[in-house]
This record gives sequence, C-alpha cells and structure tokens, in this order.
Amino acid sequence: MKEEIQFILKTIGKKNSDIKSFQEATYKDQKALISHLFSHGGDYSRGTIMLRLVVIDSLYSTNAAYSYFSFEEMAERIYELGHKEESAKNYFYSITKGGKDTSKLFQEAFGIQKNLSEGSKQMSLLSKYAYYSLFNDKNYPLGFPIYDRLALQMYPKVCRMLTIKPETKIDGSIETYVSALNKVRKSLFGNDELFCGLQQFDILDAYLWRMGKFSEGNMSLLLGREDYVRFVKNLNLAALPMPNSKDKFKEADKDYKLRMNKIHNGSLLGQKGKEFNFNSTIVNMFLDEKVNPFAGLNKDVADYMTTLLNHWRQLNKY
Repeated sequence: MKEEIQFILKTIGKKNSDIKSFQEATYKDQKALISHLFSHGGDYSRGTIMLRLVVIDSLYSTNAAYSYFSFEEMAERIYELGHKEESAKNYFYSITKGGKDTSKLFQEAFGIQKNLSEGSKQMSLLSKYAYYSLFNDKNYPLGFPIYDRLALQMYPKVCRMLTIKPETKIDGSIETYVSALNKVRKSLFGNDELFCGLQQFDILDAYLWRMGKFSEGNMSLLLGREDYVRFVKNLNLAALPMPNSKDKFKEADKDYKLRMNKIHNGSLLGQKGKEFNFNSTIVNMFLDEKVNPFAGLNKDVADYMTTLLNHWRQLNKY
C-alpha cells in the first residue's frame, strides 16, 4: 500500500507544478497570495508578521480574529524568536526535526475575549505561519506540517493503510502532532530529501487535505468554477436555473431540499429516511463505485480527480 500512496503523492506533485493543464483555482490562488507575503524580501518586522497572520487567518478561516488583540500578541511572540527572519525559520524547523516548542509559542493563549476572559490557542494558525515561513526554501527540505482538522481525521486511516500503529493522542501539542506525522513521513519517504521537487511535509499535507476534502464531499476548492458547476450537475444536486442565464441559479430555491429528498432519499447506500444533506449526499455518491462524478469535466481535471477518488475509496476501507 505504500507504493499506492507514493503514486498518489507523485500525481499530486506533478499537478502542483503543471499549472497550464490543471488549476485548483481558489486553493492555488490563496497559496500564491500568502507565499508572496513571505517571499517579497521586504523588511522583517512585527508589522510584517502581523500582516501575514491576518491574511492567513482570513483565507483559512482559523478564527483568530475572535480573540481581541491576538494578532498583535502573536506577531510580538514570533518576533521575539529573533529579529531576523532566519531565527524564526530555524525555530520552526527545529520542531519539524523533533525538537521542543521551548518558547511555548504553540501552547499559549493569545488575546482576550470581549468579557476579558482568556483568548484562545492558535496552533492551527501558527502552524500555517510556520509552513509558509519554510515553504519552498531548500534549506528546510522537510518543511513544516500544518496542524489541520482534515489531517487529524485522515491520519489514522493512512496509518492503517501503511500498517503502522497510529498515535492515539496527537491533538494536545505541536510536538506530539509533528511526531505522529513524522512516523507517516518516514514510512513513506525514508529520508529527508525533496519529493518530486517538493518539501515532504508540503506534499504529505496536500495529500491528507485532499483526502479529507473527499471525506467531507467538499470539492469547491479542488475545482475551478466551470468544472465545479459540471460536477454538481452530474450528481443532480443543482438548484433551479434562472431563466435565460447560463450557469446562474436561483438565490432562493425554496423547494430545493424537498426536491433533493425526492431525488436522492433512499437511492444510495441505505440512506432512506435521512434528511437531505448536500455534502453527505456527495460522499455517498463517492462511495458508490458505479458513479462517475467527474464525467464531462476538462479531461485533465477529470483524470486527476478520478485518480484521487479511486484512491480515496480504497483508503476509506481502513
């Protein structure tokens, strides 16, 4: 099974570099925007760090903004790691390599709530900051793993597919999370070198994230607009179209759920009697190997997404 996962990793790696034939539109645009903030070569300051954190939080919806003053405090703590950017990079990479979060950056609660109670820990946001800080820097060939809900969900399945014992408590600290993913990484790669020209944790994160998106039935970031419209139509999940308007749908389709219940209720994998849910219906269709949800999409996109889907179907059995 290691070979099967490695094949999917290579497929993802190839598509990541093959922008002309494939683009995961919104997802890639967001990554490019954030990466620019880390690579433009401007002054390194608290303000620079804060801007990066705000943009990452906004695009990834990590909700740090709900704690007042959290961005200012996080920027100050990252800047305290060293007033040169390399100091923060080296700190993050030391954690990648199995070191401790000696500054307790990932464990601290930042900001305050509106009633003056304590703010919240920002492990997810800070891990994304660390990821982009090391992203595409060949001095750090492993990169940094993003602490992500989807990765947490898919980790046990991938471990079982690789016949390695998953860690049972990996969401308490950044060290235990990195240690757990390192077990998967070492099983797959066996060294610290780039894989298909990509950092190992970058490609592993891309794989776990995509498998998680299939598990949630959420394809909106994996497809461009035209392909997404075709995908939804393929599964007979589209709202009623507006008159004389291509690919424009009624904002308030009042009978949508009722109509979907009639179309889909009981038709897939024993779901009879359950109220219609858009994403759950997609997942059920994904599980049905007779369904081809990507028919009629751009051929390159359809081939790629079908390859991912077929692998996800195998992974889902573990």
